[in-house]
Amino acid sequence: MARNPDNVNIWQDARVWTAPGSAARPTLPTDADTAVLETAWFEFGILDGDAGFGEERSMDETEHFGWGIGLIKIGTKNFALKRTLSALEDNEITRSVLWPGSTASKLVMPKPVSLWLGFDTVSDTGKVERLWTTRPSRLTVPNNNRNESDITKLEITANVFANGLGEVFDRQVSE
Repeated sequence: MARNPDNVNIWQDARVWTAPGSAARPTLPTDADTAVLETAWFEFGILDGDAGFGEERSMDETEHFGWGIGLIKIGTKNFALKRTLSALEDNEITRSVLWPGSTASKLVMPKPVSLWLGFDTVSDTGKVERLWTTRPSRLTVPNNNRNESDITKLEITANVFANGLGEVFDRQVSE
């Protein structure tokens, strides 16, 4: 039903789960009310709630015109989906994305990381929505900044890939 205030959500909490992308995707919880298996999925930690989960959708469009008519069709191809998140903790998971392949004493040139992802959000009414990638995502950290007045935010960009059916997420929602 439209114009129903119960359909409006304020997302009060969120978690991002990850698992190595080189193996099969770990088992998902049976539904949105079932706990995530923390021996298979690992949490990024505290996230910047104001930044939320940005989502950028892009595609190439080609406009086709009829002689004397004008625009008659638009062709689309090369669909892409990116999600962004801002992690606030300096922990093993965030360091593995910021400095992949590095050790505690040696940092190597950072390259993209391939990881399974799960986006877990909880609304002000307790509704849970989880989105689990159907393929490993490609994570990069385009920018990183340390300064004297703000906490460090690790801004992560995740390219989300579709499976052979065009599916990008498995979705779980609580009732």
